[in-house]
Amino acid sequence: MSEPVDVRFGRPLSDPPLRPDEKLDVEALLKDLEHYRPRRKGWTWRTPVPGQRMYEFTYHETSEPLTRFVPLPAAHYFDNIDPQPDCVITTEIASGRPEDDVRRMRMAAWHGADHIMVIRTAGQSHMDGLLEGTPEGVGGIAITRKQLRFTRRALDLIEDEVGRPIDFHSYVSGVAGPEMAVLFAEEGVNGAHQDPQYNVLYRNINMYRSFVDAAEAKHVMAAAGMLQIDGAHNANATAVKAWKVMPELLVQHAINCAYSQAAGIPKQRIALSTVPPDAAPAPCMRMDLPYALALRDLFGDYKMRAQQNTRYMESDGRDATVSHVMNLMISRLTSADIQSTITPDEGRNVPWHYNNVAAVDTAKQALVGMDGLREMVRVDRESAELKARVRELKERAVLFLEAMLRDGGYFSAVEQAYFVDSGEYPETHDDGIARKSDGGVAAGTVVERADDYMAPVCHHFGENHLPQGYRGAEFGEASPCDLIGKCTLCDDAKVPYIDELDPVDNAAVRLAETAELRHKGLIKPEVEWAGDGVVAVTMFLPAGEAVAEAAALELGRAMNLTDREVIHKRVMHPAEGTLIELKGRLDVAIDPTTLTIPLPPETLSDEEIRDFVHAHQVRCVAATVGNDEHSVGMREIIDIKHGGLEKWGFSVTYLGTSVPVEKVLDAAIEHAASVVLISTIITHAEVHREMMEKLSSLAEEKGVRDKLLLISGGTQVTDELARAWGMDAGFGRKAKGVDVASFIVKEMRRRGL
Repeated sequence: MSEPVDVRFGRPLSDPPLRPDEKLDVEALLKDLEHYRPRRKGWTWRTPVPGQRMYEFTYHETSEPLTRFVPLPAAHYFDNIDPQPDCVITTEIASGRPEDDVRRMRMAAWHGADHIMVIRTAGQSHMDGLLEGTPEGVGGIAITRKQLRFTRRALDLIEDEVGRPIDFHSYVSGVAGPEMAVLFAEEGVNGAHQDPQYNVLYRNINMYRSFVDAAEAKHVMAAAGMLQIDGAHNANATAVKAWKVMPELLVQHAINCAYSQAAGIPKQRIALSTVPPDAAPAPCMRMDLPYALALRDLFGDYKMRAQQNTRYMESDGRDATVSHVMNLMISRLTSADIQSTITPDEGRNVPWHYNNVAAVDTAKQALVGMDGLREMVRVDRESAELKARVRELKERAVLFLEAMLRDGGYFSAVEQAYFVDSGEYPETHDDGIARKSDGGVAAGTVVERADDYMAPVCHHFGENHLPQGYRGAEFGEASPCDLIGKCTLCDDAKVPYIDELDPVDNAAVRLAETAELRHKGLIKPEVEWAGDGVVAVTMFLPAGEAVAEAAALELGRAMNLTDREVIHKRVMHPAEGTLIELKGRLDVAIDPTTLTIPLPPETLSDEEIRDFVHAHQVRCVAATVGNDEHSVGMREIIDIKHGGLEKWGFSVTYLGTSVPVEKVLDAAIEHAASVVLISTIITHAEVHREMMEKLSSLAEEKGVRDKLLLISGGTQVTDELARAWGMDAGFGRKAKGVDVASFIVKEMRRRGL
């Protein structure tokens, strides 16, 4: 017998309100999801409260307070008040497991996050259909109907607990973009990234297919009242010199805004994803503020989603936080409707849940601390330097647009590599991203509609040939779906629901593994997943960098930590000491003379490398493997402009991202290569190990293992691990092209290749 359902919100009546002293009952929330329907759809903004009084203070730019919250550390000096900024605050969740995501969301909401963005798994952009179940994500989470429904159900309870609506967000991108938009509309997703240029430039999806899909997706999003955020900021992360792409960013925003409006999204639900392109030690405020002003001058009718810069993040959380605060100052001096946050450990590619909270607190603290700043400190728009630079950026953007139109429009400009060029337009370096209009993923799949085409569903974009009287309420006529007895967007009862499909990789199995912890109330350290047992230990060691790192690993052994790894190190002085952060799964003194300190790798001279490469015509095949779509690290190792292998004459065939291991090896054989380079940034579920072992095994099977040097790289890769998993060498964070080139030459000499 079906469980009774609350007619107001569509959720099972058995969902009790959350109690602050009790953990979220994840198992209960996963049950009976077929009965759950979202209580609301569409985007919700914060409610401003001008002149709000708290304690002894009056605030000018705050919103309605939370009913339950965790205040900032210094709040106990001020009666534990927790003023909330006027703008929405985003936290980005990327644990890869929905059952752990919702717990992280609850913590973030108590600290002030009311926009929950779940990072989609790498590779899903290239899938041409929807997924089912809740498999563990790789580099993010697999967006499925169950994942969305479970998450939205949890957020309903969390927003009741904190007393404020919470917007849920994901990504309408990739080949299945329109299907994702419909799924999101059905399941109560409140906002999403949607930008056809993102598909074209960064996912190599055919440009015609991308823009046709975007028109359909945007129309559905508009009908569901969703907020759309564009993806123009990705040029910052991709460009060699991010500060050079500012004119292009203005153009990308303009294209997406115009296209979104044409598809039916109103201006108030279009948000520009704006990121200051620089970071200190560059004079970033002086460089980024004119760009922020130019952006708001040109696009003042739209919403601004301000995000911190991640282009220059490394392992230092302090450094990332300072950059975040400077970016927040720009938001306060100009405007931001949404303040997106990135975890300060983003540069480690392992965003831990307490760092989600840290980023939210940073935004809250900075914005509230600068409350009313613009009333006392104003940007001097008449300053000669500022005025000239703002005008210059606008002029460069206009020149970019004019040239693009002259050269045949957007598609032609992409073919000519207009975008993400390292020159500040009109200066160009001819190193932008180029795509072919007849190439890319899903090329040739746009089919002209038949003259009698008809789709009797609501919110459908384009020529639909509906019978007279069935265009919908906006035209004073019946809904198109009346012809078929309603569609899923008009009748929730028609929305299908499918539970887990994978009997092994699913939330229930993972929850069973940690059941004892929950049922017996046991406490185990964690940073990413329930019961993962991970701890981070920060220590200062009075020694130089190399000695301190080796000593920290030995101290971790004395603490009985397994899987020990130094995830951050910062030199205080070359001789006096180093700060170490040690990750792992006691009054101890370490004698540094007992440690084995690895010597830095010896690199060969440019001349020696070049002579060998030219004499032996060394060929390499390179790719980012599996479902991994990161390419920056590999580019730095192979591209001549980054001081990569091409600098010494290596012939490198780069296969791109998300490449199957089999294809990499086949290409190496086809090109008679001596070297195979693979990049494996993503490490969820030991994917990097699996890729390395698979490559080595396949090379053995094909009888070419002794003819090839197999080299792996990535932020979590070490030489020791790579060799243990079948590679000839591994190169991790901070590896340079000269390191790889020197190894190749020395090893080929040793083997007589």
